[in-house]
Amino acid sequence: MDCLPGRAGCKQEVRPPPCGLCSGPRWWDGWRRVKWQATLTPDGLTWVEGPWRRRTRCFNPECDSRSSTLYEAQAYPYRTFAPAVAVAAVLELLSVEGATVVSVAQLWQCDPRTLDRWLGWIGWLAELAVLLKVCWRYDPSGMPPPVFQPRRKDLDPPTATTKPTWKDRATLIGSLVLLFEWLARLHRDHGIPLEEGPGLSALLRRQFDRYRLVSMLTKRSPPMQTQVLWSGG
Repeated sequence: MDCLPGRAGCKQEVRPPPCGLCSGPRWWDGWRRVKWQATLTPDGLTWVEGPWRRRTRCFNPECDSRSSTLYEAQAYPYRTFAPAVAVAAVLELLSVEGATVVSVAQLWQCDPRTLDRWLGWIGWLAELAVLLKVCWRYDPSGMPPPVFQPRRKDLDPPTATTKPTWKDRATLIGSLVLLFEWLARLHRDHGIPLEEGPGLSALLRRQFDRYRLVSMLTKRSPPMQTQVLWSGG
């Protein structure tokens, strides 16, 4: 929070951070109680009992942001499970030999259908070619991009007689996760602040704070474009 000049002890003494869209001042606009939240900690999955979140309102009447909520670290709009949890669960499914959607969902305390949606959600977050182009453009070292190498032996290409499943897109999904991790490192190397945690979840939070864009889980959002993938400045 930003401290602005004012009378000691008055409610205007401490103001919320400036608006992410117009950089104008905001003021407090009440509280919002949310349900249980699942976050990722060094000890694994942790449930946090319904935190109170402060609401803010932009002072600029022409700003599209208007009323908004301040989110704590890892939190994301319309999510019970933090994006960091989704990334960790998907990587476990892609990497652990013999893991199934049901077994990984039980481990991460979610419904198998939720894990299946996480797989599809990551797969359409960005076009692989666009994400590669952005990483190459801002990486001064010119290093080759990371390549996802599945450790599982059962991730075979589909045949004409088999029904497509998440395994057929495992390499694409894994590559996207690694490239988001690379892009997050480039942001930090350029001095752009990101929250801690997996690169994908940190970039999604940066995208939301800066552009108020939300990547929905229950319906397909447009793939992230270059100006959103690289949120410098």
